[in-house]
Amino acid sequence: MTEENTPNEKELWKRIPETQGVDRAQTFVALSHIAFDRGDHKASLALCESAREIYETLATTNTDDLLHVYQGITGSLKHLDREGEAAEFALHAVDVLKEDHPAEAVSMLRQAGRHYFSAGQYERSLTCHQSALTELDPDISEINIGVDYYNIGYAHYMLDHFAEAVPNLIKARELFKQGKAPERVFYCDEYLAAAYIELENGVDALLHAQRAVDYAVTMQNEVLDCWARYRLGSAKFMIGDSEDAEKELRKSRRMNTQACHVDWELAVNVEKELATVLKAKGEEDEANEILRRIKVIEETMDDA
Repeated sequence: MTEENTPNEKELWKRIPETQGVDRAQTFVALSHIAFDRGDHKASLALCESAREIYETLATTNTDDLLHVYQGITGSLKHLDREGEAAEFALHAVDVLKEDHPAEAVSMLRQAGRHYFSAGQYERSLTCHQSALTELDPDISEINIGVDYYNIGYAHYMLDHFAEAVPNLIKARELFKQGKAPERVFYCDEYLAAAYIELENGVDALLHAQRAVDYAVTMQNEVLDCWARYRLGSAKFMIGDSEDAEKELRKSRRMNTQACHVDWELAVNVEKELATVLKAKGEEDEANEILRRIKVIEETMDDA
């Protein structure tokens, strides 16, 4: 905490006993900002909760103020790694807001979906995003609608609903393209490639994997390139091009191992896919050596 902030915080605490209603709530909110900025998310959460209790008992409350407090609570819970609770609270906010402030309620519904996804509760995340998509909002942009479709597709993918993921990701891609958002298009292409691989559709997997690689190379983004080349290698193997599949997988492995932070999930996936390709080419010894070597890392990741 800086010297400049210290007297301000003391002043705010002194004001608490002297204020009531909206003024008291706003004082709690101001204190929550200070706590949040210094990383004290437990204090920030408690202060936002105090403000919420006041706002929700008032006959008239500015919607922006109420939404701001709700976002403060969910944000604090997120930083405390309590994503499930953040999602549940966001749904509480939906119930409070939906009658008089439907647009703000839908915003919190989407937030609930994001928190459920981060908590690994993909079914609940899917339900939230599907519900949000059904709400009509004349001011919503193509990109925001695309995000809804992407989140629905991604949740389906995480639930192994690969056939259901594809049309949602395609729709998201179309909307991101209309909204001129190339990086978002990349993520659609990557997961379309991944879904098509799971569906054993090598032709469409190859199309989207190549598009993902093209974007990553153009942006010189090796983190994205690692994953895109892994998808491309898998797709090439699926259509019977073992030589190129091996090249792409080795490129992915090399870039990942040379990165500042190795992606261990990707490392395991690439090595196992490379071993599969090598076995198909009759190179059993190298394939078995790869599987032997990667076993320790795979077991470590499984135990995490």
